[in-house]
Amino acid sequence: MNKYGYKKTIFNHLVLSYTILSVVLISTMGGYWYTQANRMMDQEIAKDSVTRLNAVQTFIEQTLLKKYEDNLQNKALSINFIQSNANLSQLLYGGWKGNLSRVASFNNDLEFFKVENTGVTNVAVYFPGNDYVVDADKFYMKTANSLESGFYWKLAHMPLKKWTVRTNANGEQVISYVIKLPYQLPSVKAAGYFIIDVGVNYLQTVVAPMLSSPEDKLLVLDGTDHVLFSAGGENNRIDELLQEALGSGSFQERRIKEGGVPGVLSQLPAVHSAHQWTYAMYRPTNTVELFTEHLKTGLYTASAIIILFGLLISFLFSKQLYIPIKQLMAKIGSFQPAHAHLSRRNEYMIIGDTFSLMNDKIVDLESQARKNELINLLLGVSQNEEPQERVLPDTAYCAAYLQLSAGEPEGLKARYELYSTLPGEFISLNAREAVILYYLEQEQGFDPSILINDLQGLQRISGEGFTFQAAIGRKVHSIEEIPDSYQTAQQASRYHYIYGKHTVISFHKTQPLNAEPIFFNFDHYSNALKAGDLKGVNDFLDTFVSALHKEEVQIDAAELAVLQLIAQLYQCVIELKLQHLLPYSNLFDELKKDTLYETMTSIRKLCTEISELMNAEGNHAHAEVIRTLKAFISSHLHEDLSLQILSREVSLAPAYISTLFSEVTKTPFTEYVTKLRLEKAAELLIADPRLSIAVIAEQVGYRNPQYFHSKFKARYGVTPVQYRKSHKDQADWITLEN
Repeated sequence: MNKYGYKKTIFNHLVLSYTILSVVLISTMGGYWYTQANRMMDQEIAKDSVTRLNAVQTFIEQTLLKKYEDNLQNKALSINFIQSNANLSQLLYGGWKGNLSRVASFNNDLEFFKVENTGVTNVAVYFPGNDYVVDADKFYMKTANSLESGFYWKLAHMPLKKWTVRTNANGEQVISYVIKLPYQLPSVKAAGYFIIDVGVNYLQTVVAPMLSSPEDKLLVLDGTDHVLFSAGGENNRIDELLQEALGSGSFQERRIKEGGVPGVLSQLPAVHSAHQWTYAMYRPTNTVELFTEHLKTGLYTASAIIILFGLLISFLFSKQLYIPIKQLMAKIGSFQPAHAHLSRRNEYMIIGDTFSLMNDKIVDLESQARKNELINLLLGVSQNEEPQERVLPDTAYCAAYLQLSAGEPEGLKARYELYSTLPGEFISLNAREAVILYYLEQEQGFDPSILINDLQGLQRISGEGFTFQAAIGRKVHSIEEIPDSYQTAQQASRYHYIYGKHTVISFHKTQPLNAEPIFFNFDHYSNALKAGDLKGVNDFLDTFVSALHKEEVQIDAAELAVLQLIAQLYQCVIELKLQHLLPYSNLFDELKKDTLYETMTSIRKLCTEISELMNAEGNHAHAEVIRTLKAFISSHLHEDLSLQILSREVSLAPAYISTLFSEVTKTPFTEYVTKLRLEKAAELLIADPRLSIAVIAEQVGYRNPQYFHSKFKARYGVTPVQYRKSHKDQADWITLEN
């Protein structure tokens, strides 16, 4: 090693070159005679190997796999639901809804088919038209719910009646066979696919006894040279030799002393197989060396003498030849980072690393410069250079503003580049904002629905990992007007408050909206709230939301109306002396959420609490005590709560508090606490999608997530994850329908 941290491998190569040449010449002559002496034995072993390969091929294709193919085809024609044309039509074309009994019967039939066919790991039917799957274990109402969904979705593009090797969802190697339903009707479009999976481990087990010894290795490849399965020895080097022999096109090759034992490689070409499969086998053999020990000793002695002589001569010549390379390496070393020597091994690597480093720096600088250029273009920041390189002839522009609630912009950019068919560029602004700059035809009329469909498609393929809301600005006809398109897209994004988080909004849709404020008679609302008339309050709130949607007001008018509603609510809270229900000083920030739907939900919740308190005051002498206890419970849901703890707050006996709770709230203390905790959890599930279920459970006082899961499902009928997803979709659909 030298001061630059690399070995002088070029110098060493020069020194050893003559020695290697000498060894090669001697080894070639000795190896030739040694090979000839052993070739005859190799040929005999190869003949026997080919015979065994023929037997293996016949067993696998004509006996084992033929049985599976025949059983699957017979099953496609004879299973219960095929026997009745009406049942077939119902499941293939009518879907599973209303046919659950047929699905259950079919599932049992598939399970019996799997049991009676040894080696089958799974048998399933995929119905692409109605997007569901029935296999031997389960029924999936949506294909996406199945762990094998990725495989099912690719069936339309896969060859039928062909065995294909793959890894299933359990990580097991299987070979799969697929037929189309309805069966034996080639002109009819596939309404379903019948799939059978056979475990590779089972094939290895049944084929292994056909090998002559445990060291033998069998390899079976399909028509595309992919390995279907192998059997025999566990030496990975043998697998490499088999692949190399198959790639060379020879029928047999000898590999000397692999693992200390000579062996013979043989293959049966694909032309001999009905499936166009290739069979290859490696068989080790202990053979008698044909050269005498004296001959080998002579070869070793001659090689040693030539090596010593070659080292002396090549050292003198190599020293002179290496001087220019040494000077070059001294210059290149100055371009490398100080830590780079840790990964260097020779001159070739350090030269390659230097060029790679320079290329990476150039690419990074170009990428960063392009990104900064596009951001400056959106923001309207003037630049010294002329923008002629960015100008596209006969092109208009339209900016789409994206706000991410989950995922990173770079990951979403990769999905956009794969999915979108419209010309444009994806620009990451920061960790939560991005812009898509679309390129449109100058003369063509602008139809925002094209861009809306493109963005909605991007939302669908991105899934839960990348959720975002999008707004489209106005179309502009010059590069200088792009900042205006970006600003109008940001303005349109404000309307997600009305129309929902996950909608795509166009600036053109917001233009004709009414800018005049809507005036409401809040006296009815205030009187109903003070009287504890929850129905009257909810009727007013329903009218309030309906009016905002019906009048199609601009966002400023809608926010003004909501602000007035919250101000009226706060006035009622002050008059009723219920400030403890609102622990935050900024009421507007506390009640106003990201969307109108969520805002109204929080307002309704507060109105419900006020109405309950007002009704309790009118019906019980201890209303103030109950109010204090409810306020304490609401602010300490994340802690352990008991009657003993509450008794210390109001200086009453625990038993009396329990009785008081039951009389006033008509609910036992434990049920009341559970109800509040689950309602708080439901609110958090909707309000913050980034919070995990475990964190939410802890925030509402459940230390055991499994117990929280069971309690939540018992109250709401769905799991916390399902509740979050259903309410997210419901919020968007309500705003869109209105």
